[in-house]
Amino acid sequence: MLNTSQLLQAFFLLSAVTLLFINSIPAFRSRYIAYGSRATPVLTTQTNRSSELDDKTMGKPDAKPSSINEQVLDGLATIQVSHGYFQHFYIVSVLSSVFWGVQFVSKGSILELICQSAGSNDPKKSMSIDQIALTWTLMSIQGVRRLLESSLVAKSSASKMWFVHWLLGIAFYLAVSVSIWIEGAGAFLSTDSPFSSITWSAPSLKTMVAIPMFILASGVQHDCHAYLYSLPKYTLPVHSIFQVLVCPHYTAECLIYLSLAMISAPKGAIVNKTVFTALIFVATNLGVTASMSKEWYERKFGKDAVARRWNMIPSLY
Repeated sequence: MLNTSQLLQAFFLLSAVTLLFINSIPAFRSRYIAYGSRATPVLTTQTNRSSELDDKTMGKPDAKPSSINEQVLDGLATIQVSHGYFQHFYIVSVLSSVFWGVQFVSKGSILELICQSAGSNDPKKSMSIDQIALTWTLMSIQGVRRLLESSLVAKSSASKMWFVHWLLGIAFYLAVSVSIWIEGAGAFLSTDSPFSSITWSAPSLKTMVAIPMFILASGVQHDCHAYLYSLPKYTLPVHSIFQVLVCPHYTAECLIYLSLAMISAPKGAIVNKTVFTALIFVATNLGVTASMSKEWYERKFGKDAVARRWNMIPSLY
């Protein structure tokens, strides 16, 4: 039977694989992956259906009714929520950080129960209490910043997204709020007072590298978001960093989770495996979206407009 950390890793990896599978099938990709500006109106089912009705009205013999499979796929695609529901992700993130923070300080029974099912509870192979506190703090900062951006900086939009995007986002933030401390179960269970056990000792070399990475990536992402929100709707970004990358804010998001994976690495490990699998999902999800963003820019502004821009990773992708 899988333990808690393995279940979380399986969730992130299975979600990434499922996303790649859906994206690989054109009929699924156009209906379920694209949203906002990336959804091409001329290719939407509703537009095609109107065209078919016009054909029938005018007596054209080549108008073909949709198959049962297409009707089912179309029906699922119509279950949408507002693109503004993205804000719910960060509300969940902040509330989760508060909940687990209280559980950590008070050594709450829920956190203790989850830690007991986390697999190895050996303190020598665990994250330290200092790492748990630091990773929790940084994840809280990330959640609060994104919530403030979505509340105070982002523009309202009439765009829609498939309801599964929303459900998966909620599930991701609930899962990652546990992932950042689950590999510290051994250290947590070995002390009667976790908060008093924080030593604020000198950071490791990995932490000294990862914290500046987190701060820099957070700053770049905020600047990218502020710039994008300042543009008229559906405009080609021309800021210098967007001349290199189509979606530099996605690159920054990946670096944020990479820094958290490094900071939360248990003794003897390069990264925290559970947080790293979360990074794999984030990179997969944003990589697919970045690819669709570039395709949309090419259709609207021409291929030459973004020909020299990488999707998300310079010189690689």
